[in-house]
Amino acid sequence: MAKAFSMCPNVSIDTAIMEKAKNVCVIPAQFGWSDLGTWASLYEQYQKDYLGNAVSGKNVMIYDASNCMVMVPEKKMVVLQGLEDYIIVDTEEVLLICRKDQEQEIKQIVADIKRNKGDRFL
Repeated sequence: MAKAFSMCPNVSIDTAIMEKAKNVCVIPAQFGWSDLGTWASLYEQYQKDYLGNAVSGKNVMIYDASNCMVMVPEKKMVVLQGLEDYIIVDTEEVLLICRKDQEQEIKQIVADIKRNKGDRFL
């Protein structure tokens, strides 16, 4: 299944399925919506501290940093000092530190990682 999925074109469900479907109904509704496809949109949804930092992780200490998105493992101690407008994401295999205004480059970085290192880090 993983092999078949990796060969599928990278297109949205709207284009790939919904626009071609004949058996779809639409009902008008009003509710909040955010496409959490970017770090910026996820940042907007998170609760922030008084300096605008959105933090996921129990052991994060922040000094002189503002407007950052921080997602780290619960048990990991992270000290953030002197950064403004950064995305910091730490997983078991990868640490990402990226300026929020350059997050659109993450797609190219992911493609470079896949080409140079394979799927291990994705």
